[in-house]
Amino acid sequence: MASNEKLGSKKVENEEVKENFVTKTIAFFNKYQNIIYGVVIGILVVILAIILFNRFYIQKKSAEASADMTYPISMLMAGDSASLNLALEGDDENDGFLTIADNYKITKTANTARYYAGLCYLKLGQKDEALDFLKKFKKKEDVLWYGCQALIGDLLDEQGDEAEALKYYQKAAKAKDPYNAPNALFKLGQMYERQEKWSEALNAYQKIEDNFYAEYNRMNIAQYKERAQAKSK
Repeated sequence: MASNEKLGSKKVENEEVKENFVTKTIAFFNKYQNIIYGVVIGILVVILAIILFNRFYIQKKSAEASADMTYPISMLMAGDSASLNLALEGDDENDGFLTIADNYKITKTANTARYYAGLCYLKLGQKDEALDFLKKFKKKEDVLWYGCQALIGDLLDEQGDEAEALKYYQKAAKAKDPYNAPNALFKLGQMYERQEKWSEALNAYQKIEDNFYAEYNRMNIAQYKERAQAKSK
């Protein structure tokens, strides 16, 4: 009986707490309803502005930038020094990658233009400029981005900065495609070998065998794996 009374008393107390909470919430809303409505409306206005900005400005600029990319890409594909400079700088009638990257900064195409500019500088042998532009390439296009990380690793390795090069090879090795991933893993394995980190090298080669067996055979990774395996014992 006493137990039932305690339970009943506790239930009443819980109901009173709930009623007090609801009452206080309603009172708070009534007191500050103008501010609350103002905040909600403000948030909705910002969201609407972002949607309209994306639809009527970003999409328009992206279309313009994409159309402008045709000429510099064709010059990049030509590959000779004169064409590569035209790809970068453009001519009297066409913009180059540098202008596109600058004029359409907030578009995805500008990001791609920075990557292609880096490739142009690399092909021209201007490696400092290439490194600068490749590092500016943001992860918006996975396949290109992973390949870009490997290129940055190559340039840093050439400069003798093994620690930084290793970081970029590790980023590149997270790719899923059958081109970038095995190549990055191989470079990673080679760097680990130079550092005499044989277990890490073996792990890199093993990942190629496990996940990209066709490339494992094509690249003749077995010989490197066997060496790392022998050294890691």
